Amino acid sequence: MKARLHPIWVGGRDGYRYSVLFNGKLLVERSRDPECDVARALLAQGITGKLTICDGNTGRPWTIIDIEKAAKRCTGERRRDGLRFETYRETPRGEPHSPETVSVDTEAA
Repeated sequence: MKARLHPIWVGGRDGYRYSVLFNGKLLVERSRDPECDVARALLAQGITGKLTICDGNTGRPWTIIDIEKAAKRCTGERRRDGLRFETYRETPRGEPHSPETVSVDTEAA
């Protein structure tokens, strides 16, 4: 299975956001964490297994994820430690996590 990742420059502190197309349909839009967000979207549709996420322009592979494992993770940033994978916890109304509301877990997806 393959998905295509398309960067969108939003400027400011955020820099890029990413949209993901799967089977020609928009699955995730303007995500800061496209790998984990696309995994949750696919898992919600009952799709499991490995997914190759490719660059939207060149088609070159970006990363390969295990959908079930990546759906349980999110990327978080700690000032001292930098980026890392953390355990995902759903927030009310889909609000984004703040670094203080995510529990740290170093196991990668």
